[in-house]
Amino acid sequence: MNNAAERPTVLVFGGTFDPPHRAHLTLPMLAAKTIAADHVLFIPAGCNPQKMDAQPTSGRHRIAMLEAALGNDPGASVSSIEVDREGATYMVDTLRQLHTMARWQDCRLRLLIGADQAMNFRTWRAWQEIMTLAEPLVMPRGEQEVEALQDALGALFPEDSRAWRDRVLDLPRRTDRSEEIRSDLSSESPLDDQLLPEVAAYIRSHGLYGRNEADGSEE
Repeated sequence: MNNAAERPTVLVFGGTFDPPHRAHLTLPMLAAKTIAADHVLFIPAGCNPQKMDAQPTSGRHRIAMLEAALGNDPGASVSSIEVDREGATYMVDTLRQLHTMARWQDCRLRLLIGADQAMNFRTWRAWQEIMTLAEPLVMPRGEQEVEALQDALGALFPEDSRAWRDRVLDLPRRTDRSEEIRSDLSSESPLDDQLLPEVAAYIRSHGLYGRNEADGSEE
């Protein structure tokens, strides 16, 4: 944990979470432990401006699934600020808002992103301002090696190569993908290794992704 005299560090982790799978839940907590962060703030996306043609399950359900998965963990919470916002949501607006909120305004924010997002980071709205609001941390994806990702980011950001290399975290790899999970849910495939029981139970009880409460089958 951070020294009490320092500002608490909050790891901000955004995503669609449609549905939230084990990688969504375990990797941010491991990242927080790696940098000695005090809290993980999960932020389900509203309308992703880069995916306007494929909008997700309602924010209410995605928030509820995350809350069910996190239980009463005091080291993590879920924010609805993007779901509550009308129209397209941009991370820079979210971070600006967090800095004005009483609970977070005295915290040091860090933004956890995946390797694919990092490689696309220059296309984000006001990405340079994001750097000042919440310095990124980057998770490798799939079989990607840490050194290969460091080299790629160093080449993409030659003006700040060393800093970007240092932002890469060496975390366990998981291959969970929400799109594949949604497909497997509709075809009744077993998903115990990808979904927490609390999330699977919520999906069944609300008939999400074609699952039926009575028997877990397609509607």
